[in-house]
Amino acid sequence: MDDTSNAAAKNSSSISEISYLFAEMVQHGLRCITFCRSRKLCELVLSYTREILEETAPHLANSICAYRAGYIAEDRRRIESDFFGGKLCGIAATNALELGIDVGHIDVTLHLGFPGSIASLWQQAGRSGRREKPSLAVYVAFEGPLDQYFMRYPEKLFKSPIECCHIDAQNQQVVEQHLVCAALEHPLSLTHDGKYFGSGLENAVMTLKNRGYLSSDPSHDSSAKIWSYIGHEKLPSHSISIRSTENVRYRVIDMQTDEVLEEIEESKAFFQVYEGAVYMNQGYTYLVKELSISSKTALCQKADLKYYTKTRDYTDIHVIGGGIAYPAKDFKNQLSRTTAQAHACKVSTTWFGFHRIWKGSRKIFDTMELSLPKYSYESQAVWIQVPQPVKALVEKNFSFRSGLHAACHALLHVVPLYIRCNSSDLAPECPNPHDARYFPARILLYDQHRGGTGVSKQIQPYFKDLLVAALELLTSCHCSGDAGCPNCVQNLNCHEYNELLHKDAAIMIIKGVLDADKSFFKDIPDSEKTPSRAAANQPA
Repeated sequence: MDDTSNAAAKNSSSISEISYLFAEMVQHGLRCITFCRSRKLCELVLSYTREILEETAPHLANSICAYRAGYIAEDRRRIESDFFGGKLCGIAATNALELGIDVGHIDVTLHLGFPGSIASLWQQAGRSGRREKPSLAVYVAFEGPLDQYFMRYPEKLFKSPIECCHIDAQNQQVVEQHLVCAALEHPLSLTHDGKYFGSGLENAVMTLKNRGYLSSDPSHDSSAKIWSYIGHEKLPSHSISIRSTENVRYRVIDMQTDEVLEEIEESKAFFQVYEGAVYMNQGYTYLVKELSISSKTALCQKADLKYYTKTRDYTDIHVIGGGIAYPAKDFKNQLSRTTAQAHACKVSTTWFGFHRIWKGSRKIFDTMELSLPKYSYESQAVWIQVPQPVKALVEKNFSFRSGLHAACHALLHVVPLYIRCNSSDLAPECPNPHDARYFPARILLYDQHRGGTGVSKQIQPYFKDLLVAALELLTSCHCSGDAGCPNCVQNLNCHEYNELLHKDAAIMIIKGVLDADKSFFKDIPDSEKTPSRAAANQPA
């Protein structure tokens, strides 16, 4: 990587900075991919860059486009072909274009924010400069703690080893989809295939039997049965996504052309399309006029709008089997020396309204109500209880909810130093500022994907180290506001707009939790002590 750019200064926008760089590369005739961390950022970068080109080089305004998940397959193939053939000069892309797709020679890669792992950053940068040709890669940082850490210590970025890849092979949704494809190729045996598919094989086979995908000879006992594929699809692999375990999607349709613009996973749909929502596709804005829950379609029409919309919602996390505040002192299972627990959980999101926000000033000028069905799924969470005395002490001076919220954000910010993950893999438990219901006294992170990705389970042994790192992050940041700043507790993806945050309260809470953990394990003999920082991904 040839250049590093810190565009995250407080008085400039990282998105604007990378858009100007993108436009500059295109105007110099350089083939460029701008990698963004999310679908929405892709659309924003494309929109801003196109506006710049319309003023400076109008003939190039239509030579760039976006490439991301959600676009229908025909559109993605057309974009790939146009880029490969030279009709397009540049693409704003998510990691959907990170590997596996041949788009020809690339001169420049731009990177908006740290993608979640050093491996991903190098993989993206490696798209340019093939066949020993010169290339340029520019990393434009956000204001978040991890991005700014690499800006201050670039050697940690350039000299650190590539991380290990962690997967959760026991994710039930993934196992079931694998089994359907496997059974088509060769019948399954509970006796012989357990070593390949794990302990959940029998439950998965029974589920697929009940759903009409598998059948067996009833004359054999259960252990000797051979299970064969009897599903309706001729090639079930064609209906299975390699990027998502979800099958239910909402189609976004242009009312004027009747064209399908995008297919959005059910878990993401209500964040993007609802009556009155401003939806973006290929950098253009559309107004959603109608949403049909029954037909899973959203009808929209192109509109030149000076505002955008953002949902008002809250998410409840119900931990399954996590009612015990402090586990039994089983020394063999507590070598990580933390009372943090990893459990299955149920995640439920409720949407109750949305804001209309001016683009330039980012001021809310209208608030609307929404009536949408709740969306729930089972996942995994990792959490630690905040002792009652700590809560009582914090409440004497600060808002306990605000402190919990800030502590969860700080913890999330330091996770990538220990575990390889993307920003979309995990989410913190965030209290809704308008909700007066009971809120659990715990610091919690959860997997944002149905069935879980296994990241929460991987975090559990490092939880104490994460708390120490989060505390160091908070105490070393010299911002003066109660709500902190993007370098410590504010989070770009917070669903609650970074409301209800209190940095000093978070410091008190984390200190209190660490002290309680230390006290809890004081009876463990020295011979039982082992370092909790395993050989996986050591923090920088």
